[in-house]
Amino acid sequence: MSRPEPVVAGAAASGLGARVQRLRAERGLTQRALAEPRYTAAYVSAVESGRRVPSADAVAHFAERLGVTPSDLNTGRSPAEVVRLRLRLAEADLAGSADETAAVCHEVAEAAVELAEPVLEARARLGLAGVALRRDDPGAASAQLDRAELLLAGAPPHVRAEAAVGRAGLAYHAGDPRYARYLLTEARDALLRDGYPDPSVLLVLHAELVRCHVALGDEEAAAEAATQALALAVLAAPARVADLHLSVASSLLASGRTVEAAVAAEQARQAARQVAMRWLLACCHRARGQGRRRAGDLAGALGDLARAHTVLTDAGQPALAREVGVELAEVYHALGQPARAEALLRDAVDRGGDPSVAARADRVRGLLRDDDGDRAGAERYLRAALAGYRAAGRRRELAAVALLLADLLEGWGRPGDAIDLLREGLHQVEQLGERVAVLRATA
Repeated sequence: MSRPEPVVAGAAASGLGARVQRLRAERGLTQRALAEPRYTAAYVSAVESGRRVPSADAVAHFAERLGVTPSDLNTGRSPAEVVRLRLRLAEADLAGSADETAAVCHEVAEAAVELAEPVLEARARLGLAGVALRRDDPGAASAQLDRAELLLAGAPPHVRAEAAVGRAGLAYHAGDPRYARYLLTEARDALLRDGYPDPSVLLVLHAELVRCHVALGDEEAAAEAATQALALAVLAAPARVADLHLSVASSLLASGRTVEAAVAAEQARQAARQVAMRWLLACCHRARGQGRRRAGDLAGALGDLARAHTVLTDAGQPALAREVGVELAEVYHALGQPARAEALLRDAVDRGGDPSVAARADRVRGLLRDDDGDRAGAERYLRAALAGYRAAGRRRELAAVALLLADLLEGWGRPGDAIDLLREGLHQVEQLGERVAVLRATA
């Protein structure tokens, strides 16, 4: 075996040793496996701890075993290592749990500092900010965003826009969708104005705008933003595409084709981002479906709402899935498919959930019963809808159902009951209006 070098302490030794240790751990090698046949495990331990500086021959041996160049190992600035870390970020977007995503992002952020890669570190910190919001920790999210924005200060506009998306997400989480919409709109307009219309970034901006428009009650703007987003979400199976690009990038790295691997890594990242956005894209399908329904395109609405319902159910968003299920049932009713509408309503309604969702389902059930000639059932469900909308404080919907039921009662030869219902409904709408006025005055 080769004779060990003398003990030399210092920052250079420590930095090199840390790189050797990290790369060895990432590749699943023991100290003995890295050392043999020329060195000892004790020698590798001394190098990793910074107590010894390896010779050029030892560096070359370690670099070969670790799959990097000696220069990469000495300086820590390895194009191949940067590509590996970019692949790790793509894997973070594909991760199923917040804990797994956070672990990968922490790993990448620390490695990016050593590699002096500010954009890579910023993207890892944006991932950590997203995890913090999922954990309902806006303070931690804000700290990560602050750091990311500083790191991206000199980056191109389409890269800085990624931080704007994170800042908008924080504002939305804080209950300020109006400010979130302003940040997203400014970022989008700047990219288009300055000649940086990056499709992957525009996709995220438009998709995030959808939920802001929905929260602000602007249905037309939500449908338009959803249409823009879905036009850019062109991958039918993004998870499969991401896996394929990850495999290609890994193979290219193994054969030393770093530049080509970097291209594959970026393609993997863009596909993986669509996977991470799957529930948000489902909301885009919902918003576009609602817009198509308003325009009379029932077939288009059916396709979009069915897609949204499936994805939200699979993504573990039961409350949103129930809402979309009721909307989908309305479309099936309009298309003359009552059995499918009824099946969705059975699955969609959760009496312990949002009373307005249950009320909307009761309204559809009332219409289905009326279509079947079941007047008693229709009245029972529509009166349940009235009670639900009243409990939810939904004045417009309450008034609409009151008018609907009054028309039915009139048609059934019960004009007196229709007048009584309208009188009571008007009184309840007025009461809700007074309650809203009081709340606004005291806010």
